[in-house]
Amino acid sequence: MTQVRYAAIFVLAVIAGNVAEAEAQWKPDKAIEIVAPSGPGGTTDRTARVVAKILMQHKLVDVPVNVVNKPGGSGTIGLNYLNQHPGDGHYMIVATTGSISNHILGLIPYNHTAFTPLSMLFEEYLSVTVRTESPIKSGRDLVEMLKKNPESASFGISTSLGGANHTTLITCLRAGGVDIKRLKAAVFPGGSATTTAVLGGHVDVVNTGLGNMVAHLRTGKLRALAISSPKRMWGDFASIPTWREQGVPADSSSWRGLMGPKGMTAQQVAFWDKVMAAMAATDDWKKELEENFWVNGYVNAQAAKKRLDEEYVEYQTVLTEVGLAKAK
Repeated sequence: MTQVRYAAIFVLAVIAGNVAEAEAQWKPDKAIEIVAPSGPGGTTDRTARVVAKILMQHKLVDVPVNVVNKPGGSGTIGLNYLNQHPGDGHYMIVATTGSISNHILGLIPYNHTAFTPLSMLFEEYLSVTVRTESPIKSGRDLVEMLKKNPESASFGISTSLGGANHTTLITCLRAGGVDIKRLKAAVFPGGSATTTAVLGGHVDVVNTGLGNMVAHLRTGKLRALAISSPKRMWGDFASIPTWREQGVPADSSSWRGLMGPKGMTAQQVAFWDKVMAAMAATDDWKKELEENFWVNGYVNAQAAKKRLDEEYVEYQTVLTEVGLAKAK
C-alpha cells in the first residue's frame, strides 16, 4: 500500500508539474484577434493592421493574427466584444485616449480597470493649425487672444467633445491661462471633415494629428502654430515650435496602446510583454512610426497600467473643469 501511495503521489506531482510548466510557457494556440474600435481607415485601424502585419512577418507568434473592426458607441461595441472573452489571451483591443475620457464623460460603461492593460505603443501629438491667411501667427498669439476673449476664435474638433483632439487642446490652452469653459468648438465626424471646415473658413482653428495636416502644409494652404509634443518633431514639422517653446508649460498626446480582456493570467501577460517588446524593436515598426509622425512610447503591461491610472485622474480634473464631467 505504501508503494502504491508513493506511486500515486509521484504521478500527481508529475501532472501538477506539467500543468505548471504549461502555464509558465503559455502561448497562443488559435488565431489572435486585434479589435479596432473604429471603421477601416484612421490611426486606430492602422495601428491594429500594422501590429498584425509585423507580428506575422517577423514570426513573433505561430498563429494567424486577424484585425476585427467593431465601430460604434464611442468604442462600446468593441469593448463589449472584448468582454465576451474573459481571461482569453487571444483577444486584445487598440486602446486610445477615449478609453479613459469616454468613461469619465459617461459615454461608455467601462473604465480601463475592467480590462487587462498590455502595452502602450506610441504617442500621436497634435498640431494647432490655421489657414495660411489667418492673422493668428503663432501659438503664443492664439493664447494671448483667447486670454482676452476665449470666444474670439472657433475651433474644429474631430469626433466628440472630450475626445482626444479636444482634450489635448484644452490641456494645453488651460496651461496657458485660457478660460477653457468659454471656448467655441464645433464637432465634426472625422479629421478630413475638420480639415475641410478650416480650409473653407467655417472654423478658425483645428487641432488634429500631424498626418492629417502634412499634405496641406506642403501646398501652403495651412499653417501650423504649435505642436503638443515635449520636443520638436521631424520632417515637415521640424520648423514648428512646441507649446513649451512658446511659453505654455504643457504637452499632451493622443496615444495608442493595447488592452486584453479582464482576467488574463500572469503568464499570458508575460508572453505579450515579450512579444510586444520584440515588435517595438523591429525596423519595420520604427519605419511606421517615422512615416506616420508617431513617437515611440512603448512600455510593458505594468507601466501601461500605471500610465492609465495617472491619466484618468488628470483627465477627470480637466473634463470636470470644462463642464463635461461631474466632480467626484
